[in-house]
Amino acid sequence: MGFKASLLKLKSFAAAPWFPIFVGVLSGVNLFTLVLSGPLVILYCSAVLANPRRWLLTAVANAIGTVAGCFFLVLLIEDRGIDIVKENFPSTFQSKWWVFTEDTMQKYGPIATVPISAMPIILHPLIVFAKLAKMSDSALLLAILVGRIAKYMIMAQMALTAPRALRFFGASDEVIRDVTKAKQN
Repeated sequence: MGFKASLLKLKSFAAAPWFPIFVGVLSGVNLFTLVLSGPLVILYCSAVLANPRRWLLTAVANAIGTVAGCFFLVLLIEDRGIDIVKENFPSTFQSKWWVFTEDTMQKYGPIATVPISAMPIILHPLIVFAKLAKMSDSALLLAILVGRIAKYMIMAQMALTAPRALRFFGASDEVIRDVTKAKQN
């Protein structure tokens, strides 16, 4: 099966009513795997491009899936302590976003949760610092939901109008090329 045939098959799947929910579930799973980010950008953008009228639904479904993953991470932290993040996701502690999130949370407190959530970064540092600051789970998850809806709304509009701008969300040149090709087909 060639590239064009693969794209057409993906586009037919992406047009299915269940596809945005599927991508949202994968976004929640990615909180625990950290390896699906590139493929998720392609899948998310495919869902948007396959049915541009449902871009908002796709953004909300993806945000809800992410928040579901965050909810389970919060439960794990409450059950086993913050060290579970250090043990299972050691790379997050070496991330430049760890220091950024720590500095921003120290300067601005919980109010920084929404804008940090809207950024194209991993959410583990945000969750850890919010838990250390004794932020309520509901406030944390609501802030992440609002931030991620904003992020995915922006990403949807970029996919529809300016795929090259997806680089600001960490998309590689290869991913941007794939999204651009999918948009043209």
